[in-house]
Amino acid sequence: MAKELDFSINENCVCFNLRWASRMMTKFFDAELRRHGIRATQSTILLALNAKESWSMADLSEALGMERTTLVRNLRPLQRDGLATAEGGGRGGRVELTITAKGRKQLDKIMPAWRAAQNTAVKALGAQRWSAILADLETVASVLEK
Repeated sequence: MAKELDFSINENCVCFNLRWASRMMTKFFDAELRRHGIRATQSTILLALNAKESWSMADLSEALGMERTTLVRNLRPLQRDGLATAEGGGRGGRVELTITAKGRKQLDKIMPAWRAAQNTAVKALGAQRWSAILADLETVASVLEK
């Protein structure tokens, strides 16, 4: 007879619940962006790349709070599709990341879908509650980074 697993500790686990909510939100945004051939994680990278002329791999990884290996994995399809470039590197060298003109056009195409998803999510949460959640997350992040 198989032993039944007890997941009751997860009911109040901050890490479990935030990761669960994040996965659900990512699925929702992915569904909205899929028709443009891009995932929510990739759109975040494109938006960040568009914000500056260029980024080092280390700086973008830190800014997005993303492990470098995760960033590399999510960059590959963007590079393959000509939406972003990575120059340099090799033997510990600095890697410079940039968005391409094609990447900027892709952002223009996906922004209406992203805005619709964002508006739906904020409406579901309530604008005031979303602002409070965002402020709370920023506070927690600053405390945990120390």
